[in-house]
Amino acid sequence: MGQASSIRIETRAVQELAEWKALFAEQVAAKARELFELSDSAECITIGHYREAALFAVQVLANAIQNTGESDGRKEAA
Repeated sequence: MGQASSIRIETRAVQELAEWKALFAEQVAAKARELFELSDSAECITIGHYREAALFAVQVLANAIQNTGESDGRKEAA
């Protein structure tokens, strides 16, 4: 077995990662749909809608990650 097999990941870390991934996916899908509905010319959701939605979702995700870090048990430097 290689070194990678000996890596342990905290359960809470895995749970947070799963939540972040779900949040990002939900935000992209919802924002793309919103952009599509606001667009008079589009007949379907396009890659452009998803790109713009992803930029929005990155900001939402960054805020969620930042707020999660406040209570993760790590001590901040004084």
